[in-house]
Amino acid sequence: MPLGVRAAGALVLLFGLPTSRIRQLCIGHLHVTDENTYLNLGAHPLLVPPKLAALLHQLAAAPAARRPRLAGDGTGPSWLFPGLIPGRPASPAWFSRQLLDHGIDSRPARNAALIALVEELPAPILADVLGLHINTAVRWADIAKRDWSSYLAARVADLESGSDQLC
Repeated sequence: MPLGVRAAGALVLLFGLPTSRIRQLCIGHLHVTDENTYLNLGAHPLLVPPKLAALLHQLAAAPAARRPRLAGDGTGPSWLFPGLIPGRPASPAWFSRQLLDHGIDSRPARNAALIALVEELPAPILADVLGLHINTAVRWADIAKRDWSSYLAARVADLESGSDQLC
């Protein structure tokens, strides 16, 4: 399976990112701190698992053969998933077709990933980390039938009692 398909597929399957966002990722979205790789998608950087981080770093360091076939001026973003036209990311149709050709149907994969994530994280946190609109995250929580009101009430109680120390 091609490197780009593996990396994009992992981003869909792990984080529920839409292909329209994945293909728009630039090398500048990746940051390495203390031997960990983070992906800036929303308000807070997202810690990337080591194997996926290795794939993303391989994409970032890809040879010129993987870059656009038409000559460009070299300015503009350095796409992780570059298209054939200089300065542009991979086209939506081509990008989705590549995933589908390798057995990754992005829509159901994304839906399953988001449902799994809202079962583990409250909607506001998921929205911040993935850069989703809060209403979108709440809708996914409703679909998953996950109610975080007891968590929020406990957090408010902790804050009011002063037992929750923030760094």
